[in-house]
Amino acid sequence: MLAWRVRNAVFAGAGVLAAGTLAFKLVEGPAWTVFDAFYMSVITATTVGYAEVHPLDFQGRIVAVFVMLGGVGTLFYALTSIAEVVVESGVMRHRRLARRVRHLRNHFIICGYGRVGGAICHELKAQRAPFAVVSIDEPPIDCELPFIVGDATDDEVLVKAGIERARGLVTVLGTDADNIYTVLAARSLRPDLLIVARCSEDRGVSKLMAAGANRVINPYERGGMIMAQVLVRPRVVDFLEEVGRGTGYSVSFEEIEVGAGSTLAGQTLRDSPIRRDLDVIVTAIRRVDGTTVFNPASEQVIEQGDILIVMGDPRGLDRLGAMARSLVAERGRAGAGTGATESER
Repeated sequence: MLAWRVRNAVFAGAGVLAAGTLAFKLVEGPAWTVFDAFYMSVITATTVGYAEVHPLDFQGRIVAVFVMLGGVGTLFYALTSIAEVVVESGVMRHRRLARRVRHLRNHFIICGYGRVGGAICHELKAQRAPFAVVSIDEPPIDCELPFIVGDATDDEVLVKAGIERARGLVTVLGTDADNIYTVLAARSLRPDLLIVARCSEDRGVSKLMAAGANRVINPYERGGMIMAQVLVRPRVVDFLEEVGRGTGYSVSFEEIEVGAGSTLAGQTLRDSPIRRDLDVIVTAIRRVDGTTVFNPASEQVIEQGDILIVMGDPRGLDRLGAMARSLVAERGRAGAGTGATESER
């Protein structure tokens, strides 16, 4: 609609110049060339005010008056149409990016799109994990990410970002105060949500934890730790980064929770198909009580609710994840999808 108005403004301007050229040529007679008439139409319509090509008689001045009025009106119409197109294109772009958020499920919400937020988005995109960005700043021109322009401390903005359907949230806003308010807002909306927060000062850690953050990370401190490890153990750091990103090796790390009714629950690592059939290594087991068993023995029993920290081929990890999920939940989802129970089928 707005583009149509711009086209109309262009056609109207061309019509004014064409009509003015024809009128000057007819009124002033053979003494004026076509270019003289066109040049006079241009300087009159744009109200530039250069000297007349030839002295105008009364009829020529009447033509000049109408050309000036038509030119000014057309110019004003064109400028307002272009301004509306610029404003409306931004609004429509916001709507298009926000529309992509509504289709996300089990995604992550990134609050803040600075250097840290951009790096998080890059990493999640490399991991093919769904995510949405919330930022008070305008998205970059080339940005095609699911994006919500708004204040992350506002409950309504977080709802637009799909916090009810989200898997986790990370807040990396510019100040600790903004991150605290975002954590408070997110925790009030989703008491069970995984929330990771950035802090710039050590004193902000306790406040963010009290506000409801599950993890608080100081990028400067963490960056210093990694750089120190690179100095001391460069090969180990390279290996962990490549495995974590899924590059350089055909293995990756994953954490898998053993659900209720899983065939893995109650089995020892030796009897389970984890190593034998899936070629997956269990590096640690996180118990329900919070304790962690590193490098578990083959006699270690897998229990319901355990979180297995595993390493292996991505296909084997996918199969292990399917085994670890609750069979009851799987049947419930299958029955809901077909309208029949397992026994009825």
